[in-house]
Order: sequence, then C-alpha cells, then structure tokens
Amino acid sequence: MKQQDILKFWRNVEIFDLPDLNKDAYLLKEGDFLPWLKTDKPINKNYKWRYTLFFGKIGKKIIVDHLNSLLKSDSPNDWEELVSGFTCLFALILDEKGCPQQNDYVTASYTFGIGALEQNISLSSVSDALKKSQTDFPDRYNFRLVEINGKQILQGETVLWEHLNKEIEYLKDINKWWDQSIGIYLLEESVPKDSEANTGFLNSFYLNDLDYLSSIKKNELGTALQLYLEQAPSIGKRKDLIQNKELLFESFSPDSMTCGRWPSNIEYGLYSAQVGAVNSIFSNLKDAEGIQGVNGPPGTGKTTLLKDIIAEIIVERAKVISDLGCDNLFERGFKKIEKESGYNYYTYNLKQSLKNNFGIVVASNNNAAVENISKELPQKENIDTKTFTDIDYFSICSQSLIKKDSWGVVAAALGNMKNREMFRKAFWQSGKTAEQNGFNGFQNLLYDIYKDPDSDETSIYKDSFIKHNELFKNLLKKFEDFKEQASLFHRLLPDYIKNRQKEIQLTRKLTIIDENLSNLSYEQTKLIGKENQVRQDADRIQILLNAHLQRKPTLFFIQKLFSTKSYKQWSSGTKEIINRLRSLDVSLDNARKALSLNRDNSKELSTKKEIIKKDLFKLNAFFVDYKKLQDILNKGYGIDINNIFDIDFWKKDLDKIHLSNPYHSPQVAKLRSDIFITALQLHHDAILVNAKNIKNNLNAFFEMLSGWVTVEKKIAQNLWDTFFLCVPVVSTTLASASRLFPNIAKNQIGWLLIDEAGQATPQSVAGLMHRSKRCVIVGDPLQVEPVVSMPEKLVTRLRKECNVELVWSPCKVSVQQLADRISLFGTYMQIGDSEEKIWTGFPLRTHRRCDDPMFSIANQIAYNNQMVKAINKNSDEEFIGASTWFHVECTSTPYNKHVILEEIEFLKTRIRELKRTGYRGNIYVISPFKSVSSYCTSEFKNQKNISCGTIHKFQGKEADIVFLVLGSNPSSSGARNWASQKPNMLNVALTRAKKRFYVIGNKKLWASCNYFNTMARVLN
Repeated sequence: MKQQDILKFWRNVEIFDLPDLNKDAYLLKEGDFLPWLKTDKPINKNYKWRYTLFFGKIGKKIIVDHLNSLLKSDSPNDWEELVSGFTCLFALILDEKGCPQQNDYVTASYTFGIGALEQNISLSSVSDALKKSQTDFPDRYNFRLVEINGKQILQGETVLWEHLNKEIEYLKDINKWWDQSIGIYLLEESVPKDSEANTGFLNSFYLNDLDYLSSIKKNELGTALQLYLEQAPSIGKRKDLIQNKELLFESFSPDSMTCGRWPSNIEYGLYSAQVGAVNSIFSNLKDAEGIQGVNGPPGTGKTTLLKDIIAEIIVERAKVISDLGCDNLFERGFKKIEKESGYNYYTYNLKQSLKNNFGIVVASNNNAAVENISKELPQKENIDTKTFTDIDYFSICSQSLIKKDSWGVVAAALGNMKNREMFRKAFWQSGKTAEQNGFNGFQNLLYDIYKDPDSDETSIYKDSFIKHNELFKNLLKKFEDFKEQASLFHRLLPDYIKNRQKEIQLTRKLTIIDENLSNLSYEQTKLIGKENQVRQDADRIQILLNAHLQRKPTLFFIQKLFSTKSYKQWSSGTKEIINRLRSLDVSLDNARKALSLNRDNSKELSTKKEIIKKDLFKLNAFFVDYKKLQDILNKGYGIDINNIFDIDFWKKDLDKIHLSNPYHSPQVAKLRSDIFITALQLHHDAILVNAKNIKNNLNAFFEMLSGWVTVEKKIAQNLWDTFFLCVPVVSTTLASASRLFPNIAKNQIGWLLIDEAGQATPQSVAGLMHRSKRCVIVGDPLQVEPVVSMPEKLVTRLRKECNVELVWSPCKVSVQQLADRISLFGTYMQIGDSEEKIWTGFPLRTHRRCDDPMFSIANQIAYNNQMVKAINKNSDEEFIGASTWFHVECTSTPYNKHVILEEIEFLKTRIRELKRTGYRGNIYVISPFKSVSSYCTSEFKNQKNISCGTIHKFQGKEADIVFLVLGSNPSSSGARNWASQKPNMLNVALTRAKKRFYVIGNKKLWASCNYFNTMARVLN
C-alpha cells in the first residue's frame, strides 16, 4: 500500500459526496422566457449577469437509499442521523448572453459512481467518465473559437430550450437509475466583469485536491502530508507524558519557552501541559516542516493554547522585520496585473524571508469553532487592558468586524464568499456612511500616509519604528536574561538531587570518620600512657640491673670458673632482671608501633576528613548558588515557589503538577506580553512606512479574493503574504479552504492550526495540509466524531478496491486520530470500562469549565480519570436544585418512535420552574436523537435563550444549564445501545454544562447502558 493509494481511496470516497442544490435557484418551466435572451436587462457598471442552471432536484436520502439497495446494505436505523436536503445531477454556467465556455459544465461525480456500481465495474473508472463528460460537452453546444477582449477562447452558442431539452435526454441516458422527471433550476447573479466562473461548488470541496494529490509522486507531497500518511509510525519512540512525568518536566523547560504571550490577564499563566505543548510545538516545528497533535478534552484550554501559538509566530516575524529594517521589506521593481476594465494593478514583492513562513490559517470542520477564534482574538474584553492600557493594532479598522469592542485587526474570517465580502467592506473599504460614523477603512488609512507630498507621514513612522525596534530588542534581551537563569536553574535540578544525595553520603562518612578519630584519639591516649608506663618500668629495671651488676661476687672470675653457689645465685638474678628488661623492651616497641599506627590512621582519616570537608564546602557553595538562582526567580521575577521546578515540584504527584503554572509570574507574563505587543507595533510601523506598496498589494489581493481578477501563482503567494503581514490570522472551514487557496502548491502557508480535529474526516485536511509547512492538530477523539453520510458498505468497497487498510477509513478515524498516531509526545488512554487503549497527542489535562458531577462523570467514562479539576468549588446557585436524573416513564405511545411526550412535558415544567427563579441565561436541550431534538426545537422556537439539538450542534459551546432529554422507544433497546456504544455522545452532553446538568428519561432502562450506568450511580 502506497500513500497514493490512500489518497485515491479518499478521492473515490469524495466522488460520492452529494452537493447541495442552491436554495436561491428557481424552477424554469418548459417554454418560459430565458432571461439571457433579454438584451436590455439592467446591470450595474463593471458588473455582468451570470446564469447557473441546475438539472434535477433529488432528495439526498433517495440517493443514499438507492446506494444501499445497490450494495444490499441494511437501511440506516431510524435513530441515526439521516442525510437531508436536495442535490442535482449536473450544473451549467452561462455568461450574460447565455453562452457556455469550456470549463462551465460539470456533472455531479456521484452519478458516475452510481453507474459504476450498477455495472459492477471498478470505481476507478469514475475519474475517466468525468473527463469524458467534459470533453463531450462542447459538441452538444457547438463550441467554436471566438475573440473576446483580444483573446481567442472556445465558446458555445447561445443556449435555447432546444439545448436544454437535449441535455435532459443526455442526462436520462447516463442516469438510468433516475426514472423521475428532470427539472431545471436557475440561479441569476450579478457579478464583477472580471470574475471567473467556478464549477467547483457542484462536487466535493476536496475532490480536485485529492485528484491532484493522488496523481503526483510521494516526494512531491508536502512534508506534513507525507507524515500524516505515514503507515508505520514510530511506536517505540513514543514519549508517554502521563506515565513518565520526567518527560513532562522536560517539555516545560525554560530552554524552550516562547518569547511571545497573548496579553490576557497577567495573573494567570498556562498550566503545565499547555506550556509543554506550546514549547514542544516550537521546538519541533519552528525551523522545520511537520505536524504535531494536541489532545484537548473539553475545558482544557485549547483556544488559550492557540492564542499563545499565534502570539509567538507574530513575534518570530517581528524578529525578521527587526533585522530587515522598515526600509527593506520589499524587493525592487514591481509586477503588473492587467484587467479587462483597463485598470492595471502594480504589485511589489516582499523579501523572501517574509514569505511562506508566517501566515497563520485556523481551520475546522466546525463552523462554530472557526467563528469563535475569529471573534475571540480581537475582543478587548479578553485582553488585560488594566495592564496594557494602550494596546491597539489598527483598531479603527476593526470595530465593524465584531459586535464587541475590538483592540485590533488580528483575524479575518474568509471561509466563504459572504464572509470575504463582509470583511472587505468592514476592514478595507471606507464608504461615506462609514466615514460619517468615524470608521476609516484600511485602504484610506494607508493612502492618507503618503497622498499629500507636503504632509507625507512616512518619516513619522520610520522614527516610530526605530524607537519600537530598540524597545523590542531590549525586551528580547530581558527575556533572554530571564530565560538563561530559569533554564540554568531548571537544568540544575538533577545535579541538585545528585548533590543532595552526595551530601548525605559524605555527611555519613564524615560522622563515621569523626567517630573513628575519636576512638583513635582515646586509643592514642591509652597507648601513650602505656608507653610511658613501660618506659618507666624499663628505667626502673635498668637501674636495678645496674645495681645488681655492681654487686658481683668477690673473686668473680674464679667463682664463675668454678660455678660457685654464690655465682649461680648472682647469675640467675642477673638473667631474671635482663629477661624482665627485654620483655619491657618488647612491650615498649609494641607500644610505639601501636602508637605509630594510631597516628598514621589518624593522619589518614584526618586527610580524608579534610577532603570531605572541602567536598562539602563545594556542595554548600553549589546549594548557596542554587538558592540564589531560586531567589532570583522567586523574588527577582516574582515566581511563586510552587511554580519553580525544584525538588518539591519534582516530588509532587501528577495531579498537582498539572495544576501548576511552571515559571509563571505576573512579571514574566507582562514581559512576554510586552514583547508580543511591541512586535505588533513593529508590524504597524513597518506597514505604514511601506503604505504605498502595501496598499497596492492589498488592492490586488481583495480583487483576487473576490474572484474579480486572476493572477499568477507567485504573485498570488506574494499578495497572501502581504495580507498575512497586516492581518496575521485567517480562519476558514475545511470545506472552503481549496477555494480560498486555489493554488495547490505545497508549503505556501506557514502555519496551519486545525481546531476540533476530532470531528473532521481524514481526507478533509489533505489539500490544506499539503499547502502548509507546519500543522498543529488540536482536538479530541472522544467528542463529536466525523459524520459520514454514505453507506459504510460503500466505503468498505472503495477501500478494498484501493487495497487500503481500515485505519484510513473515514468511518473509523478522524483527522485527530491520524495526527495523534504519528505524534511522539502523548499518552495512552483506556476508554471507559473497556480494555481498549488509544494513543493521543500531547495531553492537556487541566479542566476549568464544569462543576461536579459533570466533570467527574466525563472524566471517568472518557478520560480514564486523567483530567484534573482546576476549580474545586462548585456553583452555590440554587437553580432548580442540584444536578440530577429525573426518572420519567412512558405511559403513552412514543411519538415518531423516540419522542416521549411525558419527557417533553416534564422538560417544559422544569424550564418554567427555572425561569421563575429569575434565571435568564442560555439553556441547552440536548438529545441523542434527531427526532427528539427537532420536537424540542419546535416546542421552544419562540424562546431565544433555549437551544435544542443533538451533540453535533453544541460541540465547542457551553451553557450554565443543560437538559439531556433521553427519549427512545421503551420497547426497543436498539436506539439506547447505539447511543451508548461509545462515551462520545454522553461526554459531549455532560461537558457543555458549566453549573447544572439535568437528565430527563427512563432511568431504569438507560442505567443498564454503558457509560449511562456510571452517570446513574453518580446522580443517584
């Protein structure tokens, strides 16, 4: 199996994507006057009419049912989310005269997929069939070469009812399975003259990207995408940060601490795992291409993490700007873009060091997640304005972008054409009404800098740049000084531990030596006394001997000769005295030897003692220096002793480690935030110094973005990098990404941050990942899973045709799971009561959202009790009592199979009771089943603060109060078993509730289901 096989499989899956029929298209009745035949139809200047014809209006469920019948699959269960809405068979785009051009025709790819299934041929044939339909199309419309604005192009003749009827016959011929009439629906649009038609809307948003990626060689794919498609991840190199806290300690070493920090409240810092995740992302990806997964359960600060990542990327670009200088951001010369209207654009090339490296794209499958990040970044209420009173980044141009007060233009939601147009009007253009309201568009703001040669303000911003650049460098120097000391202290802990152990060993040795020296001293005293005594005895015996020798017998020689009795007595006495003297000499010699040995031993031990004392002195000097460093961090930088990585931190249990904020203090936080704010100020000044070049580039950029002009790939890249220089973050849904970035070249985006990646199908990121140098994948596989509307049997068939393993199936995995599997930093996690373990990316584990019991239940059923609750105190508000399970039994026939009317009435009663307490906040009503949530939506449609839906609606959202309405037919366990096969559904429902969670349903029935049984025990 090759990586291209996986991409082909994913492409084949997307062939069966069912496009939406445009809701604004209306039915053309046969014989109706065709609007493009009206020659005097009014239109605004520089605009033209465009007509899109949709053939066929078919319910998506009808197609899914047909696919199930072809594959002999069971029909979906009534409790599952069923596909809804309408699609069509093909679309045709016509110009203002009703003429099609070469690429203005597209057949819905699924129609050929159905044909392949009906004929029982390989689905790889669909790609060829699509191409053939494209080549056959010009013959049916009599295409010929015509000259338009000096260019020779292929164009068909004006479309009449004759053509339309022939097209219907053609469609009937290739869609034998559809035996109903084929209606024609028309969409009329006025569009800029230079805009080009785009038929990509009719098929999967990912199809073209996957088609291209599956056709190129592996080494031509972006590095991040190659890693994402890695078939043999390095399991042996994985670093489990939960099982081995030493690895977690390494991750938040100040060596890797980022310079920039989002300027939120300086009193609060990132938790240990958040710090580790940010540090490891930049350690691994700052100077390289690649991918890293971050596992973020609910309420663990994923958005906070993304903000600090964004801040650091902006600081890194500011360093490049600082080194270049404000006069040196652009190359010499210009590139010209010609327009049909006659107005040309002149664009200017940024220096290469500012290209392809710093653009930030935040993407998600979840519209709410994309919206949240775009709105949250510029909100003034999320900034520490008490500390950073003057923070501002072109805020005059950002007030219209969000409803709340904005501090700057830091993010742009550009995912669809409506958002792009809104952003262009709110940020770029002024307009008379806007100017009257005090709003100045960025276009005018730039032009005002240099429009009047007599009052050109460029020099003002040059001076400002010089001042802020000096400040920026000074702040970086201060941070590097801090980082150097903190890093040294962090690195010294192993030495500290080793030295403390050494100190204990040496102190023990010293105690033993002192005891031995004391014993030797006592022994020496005794030996000296003994020596003196023996010497005195020897002296006395010597005197006795001398006296005895003086008393020799008379005539000594003769008496000795004849051995007289007198001689013998004297001789015997002499021998006895000499023997006594000799014995004393031996004793004296032994005493002297013992004393000498004693002194040698004492000297040796004294030498050892001195060496140990010197070693202890050195150790003490180390501890003094270590304490000085600690005091510098604690007193000099204001870091709480509990947040300094010392021996006490090292001894903490894992829960307390996760609740710590390593090396955080308000002082350090302010320094890092000041670096970020000054980095933005450098951007601000550099942009205004280069106002003319920036304005020209952005003029062309917005024309390109609106589809009014087509530009070369290199110029498009330069325009994007100019925009990213001004607006650091662009957000988009994954579905809109290929249209936002039509250039498929790899590595054009510096940083791709994918949020809520657990919801995204694995193929949905391939194109965007290929376009990006670095990818950070953030999400949770235990929340909402990807929605795959096509039959699972069809996915299986497609997979087997491409010889691809199950691990790559969108029915099996999400983007998050594929990113996690190749992430080296992470942890293994057991799912609920099962034996299954999964490897997740870098684990965020400190939860700040939910009160108990919601936190405890979710932690137990989904996260193997790995999460830690940051806020121990629960809300003391009354509401309608503590979180509980209201047991409601069904006494009537269920409505629409799963709606228990008694539960709905009970819910309405409880909500009325809640409102009587004075509660006016948001209320979420969640159900496992679409039928129940739809019924609730109808019941509460006039109450704006009550939102009803399945879990898919509420991913990424939160409310104080959540009601879980269970429903399900009491006589059938299938629906309940489906809802409880994984912890995901209940996990998401629980973790939407901040303060209270009220369950309404039959406790006897649901308490026997997996995961719900845990909730039943806790809510007893």
